[in-house]
Amino acid sequence: MGETDEKETAPAANTNDTQKPETPQPNADGPEVEAKETEKLLAAEEEEKRSPVTPTGDDRPQTKASSENVANGEEIINIPEEAVTGGDVTAENGKKDTADETGKTDKPNKVQAEEREVKPKKVPAGAFKLPGFFNKNKEKPKEADGADNELLEKNGGENGEGKDGGTKTADEGKPGADDKPKRAGGFFANLKLRNPFAKKAATPDASGEATDKAAEEEEKDEVTAEATDKASGLEEVGGDAMDEKKPVEEQPEVQAPRKGLLEALRVPLASIIPKRFKPVASGDPEDDIELGKTPKNRAGLASMETLDDSLKDADTKDTVDKPGANGTDGEALVKPEDKEAKDKAAEAEEDAQERSLLQRVQSYRCSVDDIAIIAGVVIFLILVALIIAFTFVGKSEPITAPVRDGKYIETVTNCGRVEGILEDGSFAFRGIPYAVPPVGPNRWKTAQPIESIEHCWNGTLKAHNSTPVCWQIYADGKVDGAEDCLTLDVITPHVRYDNPLPVVVLVGAESFTGDSPGKLRPSTRYARARDVIFVRPNFRLNVFGFLALEQLTKSTHPPTSGNYGLTDLIVALKWIQLNIPHFGGDPNSVTLFGHRAGGTIVTALASSNKTTKLFARTWVSSGASIFPGNPLAESEKENALYMSKVRCEDTNCLMDKEDEEILDAVPDVWRRTFPDLPAADENATARHEWLVLDGNIMQQHPADVWSADVSNNVRYVIGSTTHEAHNTKLHLKYTEWTPELVTRHVNESVVGKLGLTEEALRRYNATYQGLVAMVSDIRTICPLLTITQQLQSSQFYVVTQTGGELGIADVDSDVQAILGRYEPKTPEQRRYVSAIQQLFYHYVSHGEIKHELRKKLLDIGQDALPTYNTDNCLFWIKNDVVPRYARLD
Repeated sequence: MGETDEKETAPAANTNDTQKPETPQPNADGPEVEAKETEKLLAAEEEEKRSPVTPTGDDRPQTKASSENVANGEEIINIPEEAVTGGDVTAENGKKDTADETGKTDKPNKVQAEEREVKPKKVPAGAFKLPGFFNKNKEKPKEADGADNELLEKNGGENGEGKDGGTKTADEGKPGADDKPKRAGGFFANLKLRNPFAKKAATPDASGEATDKAAEEEEKDEVTAEATDKASGLEEVGGDAMDEKKPVEEQPEVQAPRKGLLEALRVPLASIIPKRFKPVASGDPEDDIELGKTPKNRAGLASMETLDDSLKDADTKDTVDKPGANGTDGEALVKPEDKEAKDKAAEAEEDAQERSLLQRVQSYRCSVDDIAIIAGVVIFLILVALIIAFTFVGKSEPITAPVRDGKYIETVTNCGRVEGILEDGSFAFRGIPYAVPPVGPNRWKTAQPIESIEHCWNGTLKAHNSTPVCWQIYADGKVDGAEDCLTLDVITPHVRYDNPLPVVVLVGAESFTGDSPGKLRPSTRYARARDVIFVRPNFRLNVFGFLALEQLTKSTHPPTSGNYGLTDLIVALKWIQLNIPHFGGDPNSVTLFGHRAGGTIVTALASSNKTTKLFARTWVSSGASIFPGNPLAESEKENALYMSKVRCEDTNCLMDKEDEEILDAVPDVWRRTFPDLPAADENATARHEWLVLDGNIMQQHPADVWSADVSNNVRYVIGSTTHEAHNTKLHLKYTEWTPELVTRHVNESVVGKLGLTEEALRRYNATYQGLVAMVSDIRTICPLLTITQQLQSSQFYVVTQTGGELGIADVDSDVQAILGRYEPKTPEQRRYVSAIQQLFYHYVSHGEIKHELRKKLLDIGQDALPTYNTDNCLFWIKNDVVPRYARLD
């Protein structure tokens, strides 16, 4: 704009100082004026007292307002009428203004009545305006320039008479008669800069030129004026429109709702500020927002333009048509009823805006394309959120136990802390006690879980080394073990509580007399590779684990005996349920994996009602199919032979015997036998049965449980290998098995006695491999097949992939491949290892066989295929060889 308004901030005591029409300085209180000019103006004020004043609703004279203004800390100088007019001719009629019959002058006194001094306020942070940004170089309409060659504000402070005259004498550098502001209520403090954002209302003159110019200016500033009008909610009027108050109906912008949400966001913060101040009473100067007084919590300095604009935006709504209550235009007083009216207007405006926005939303109709776009955006945001969640949340650090010295790790059990050792990428805890030692009075007693601190340990148990196995007799006749042997080994890839892993419980034994765990030993490498936890418990075998005697039955309550080894495993399974989460395992995903006699034990446990919810599934490899069929009393009579061997008559004698003496008394017919073709004189009913229907663990025969389909909803996978019957004793019977020797061996068996030799050799070939396959079908595979036909939730498999020097699939082929100890030599063997491992570990992790292989007879060679041929089994079943001569462990 070139020049700006001046403000008066001098103290009230200095009433003689006036302001110069100079560019305001940021740190100056205001420009000085000469004393001579001040005296002239004061004289003009005295002269103005005698002139008529504009009615304001207050009969107090003009001088009283001036004195009150001085008392409030600032001086408001009224310009005499002569100075205002200065002999100039108005733009409307080209002659001097005269007083009308109401006592008002046409122009000067109107300015006194309608205008008031607007005190600039401090603008809060965020509402600063750049002075002169929009209209610095803009061409002004042909109007009176006022004191500083600037447009006078036309709303509540404009002098409507300065259309043509009143230009400043720039060469003199001080106010003259022609450049004084045409106001009656103040000097330069009343000077107002034109609001660049305000709409300009044109005042038509005699020739209509002013109306055209105002319309042209309004069209130029439409954008900026509309923004300011919306912010302040006011309709600015100027020029000759100040002659009369603008009616309410001519100010639609005051109460009209805003056009849209985006325009509502442009409301400046300054328009809200006046609501925070109390209404200004007529005689309460402390509530006035005086020039130079900064209220608390207000922003600091601002340019004169910004101060004027913010003040006008805040006060115009209530003061646009009202002169000061004291009869002057210099002070704007807000009455309580005006405050209430303003609040009601604001509420009505907000309601109108809300209704307008609601109506626009309700009137909007979404098309199919709009819905598709919105749905796409929502889906995209959901995907981004999921990616972020899986990226940052899923990769959070697991709760893992610390590793000490890069080798040792600790965890807890129900009996105390245990320390494991790092081996081949997994952590091994060996020799952890899980039951009360079965020694002394606990010999031949059911296993008891550790529930007393006297059976626990102090400090941390160093579970680094293996503990002795339970007493047993090996295949070569060697005896080894210990009676205090109820411990277990845990092999885990992680010791943590998040992401629990499935658990595989290894139950391995070559027979009920010994050689446990046999080949079924846990693999630290496969625990890491397959993300499973292996648990191998020791359990009592031979006479320490399965001896049923009348003397032992009478010494316990409830009276029972036998199956002690089964109670050991039940307590071990309970220990797993309680403690395996501290090793990173999932107690709800436990698989019993039994091999040979261990497989037979697993099948017996799965049919017991004492193992409910202790495990979820079983995998039985080459187990026996002969289970106890005699009640406890008959088993006790048959075992009376042992009492004569051990040379004891009561329980006390048995308790006092040494371990070796007890094992040496085991009859030879109770020891392990090696599978072969049934002999011609073999009595299938005269064999010793280790398992007993004791009425406690095994209350009924497993076959009866299977037929009733009440086997605790446990899934079974039962299988064997094609040459399961291979053993050293049979293989070394002849130096070389020729077809003639094979034929003679078959003729000397039950097969020859039944006249089935020719048909049998046609099916199996006269070779050692054929002979072993025949023995395996008669003793193991076909009897197991009959069991799976009774079990609805079972799967049957036979491993046919051969290997080794003899080119056979021996009894350990499946478990060695599952545990990673099978050494493939050919591509076919490598494919076999991969196939059976996928089958086993998928079953362990998910509790099911792959969909395409379910409820099938699997032939596991290079691949697992549902193509196993059962013709040979049907042949033996038809001739009553199977299951009569099934293997008995």
